Amino acid sequence: MSIKLKALVFLVVATSVMSACGGGGSGSSDSASAASASAASASSAAASSLSSSSSSSSSRQASSAASSWNSSAATSATQLSAGCGAVAQFSSGKYSLVSGGTTREFWVSVPSGYDKSKAYPLIVGLHWSGGAATDVYNGNSWASGTPFYGLKNLYGDTAIFVAPNGLDSGWANTNDRDINFIQAMVTQLQQGLCVDSSRVYATGFSFGGMMSNAIGCEMGGTFRAIASMSGSLWSGCSTSSKKVAAMLLHSEADAVVAYQYGVAARDEFVSRNQCSSTTVAEGSNGCVEYQGCASGYPVVWCGYKDGGHWPSSFAGKEIKTFFDRF
Repeated sequence: MSIKLKALVFLVVATSVMSACGGGGSGSSDSASAASASAASASSAAASSLSSSSSSSSSRQASSAASSWNSSAATSATQLSAGCGAVAQFSSGKYSLVSGGTTREFWVSVPSGYDKSKAYPLIVGLHWSGGAATDVYNGNSWASGTPFYGLKNLYGDTAIFVAPNGLDSGWANTNDRDINFIQAMVTQLQQGLCVDSSRVYATGFSFGGMMSNAIGCEMGGTFRAIASMSGSLWSGCSTSSKKVAAMLLHSEADAVVAYQYGVAARDEFVSRNQCSSTTVAEGSNGCVEYQGCASGYPVVWCGYKDGGHWPSSFAGKEIKTFFDRF
């Protein structure tokens, strides 16, 4: 048996806000809506019923979706997903599944020349309030000038990307409905494509940054790292013993999601990851990394004076550098 086949046989398969954030409208009303998000128990994920035009049988998907995302955190060793070595069930384009009785949509970007024997990192890109998955997927929008906040161009064909669509143009995550959807979506992609399940990441801006933080709080068994731009904790932050590495970026001049809310989210991850208050400079854009964090779970903070409520010009490069550490 070849080394490659042995690896496929023996490697463990990973188990699987404001409305002004969109650039207009009153911040207070959408803030109240986002703040109303409550965290349901992880067992509610089992209620997600999966269906996709290019997915495998619904019974197998539902069983996998029921797996808790609070399983052991991913390690740096490559973890081949169930889709490795099999015919791809996804190509680039739009897909849907049913989660909690609601049809949810997501857009997948598969590398050209996709290799079913190569495990790719999976990057989830989350849109802002009033935005849509297509804004992240296609780029050419005010908050994502190029696809996936510039990350698609930086990674090229070395990563799989997915842009999910929020409900009501956002990520209120009421009763964990968005957490459950994200878990079901990732499970489908792990079953239908060759994903390195130790390298699943999430990033987003504004409401998408808030949802990235919610993922970081609750989904440490599925996601390795998150990067939140101009976010807060308004999409919820459930208690979990599982950690993620976290990068947070926020402008002091943000007049929509005030700087203090980004600081509060940063402090949450500093506490969860057991970091000290000591920091050292990271990169060349004023970012700092907290010291003494739990091994493998750093927290990087990029608080900057310039800009406002939009992604910084350096965000993409800093985020890729951070994700590539894991």
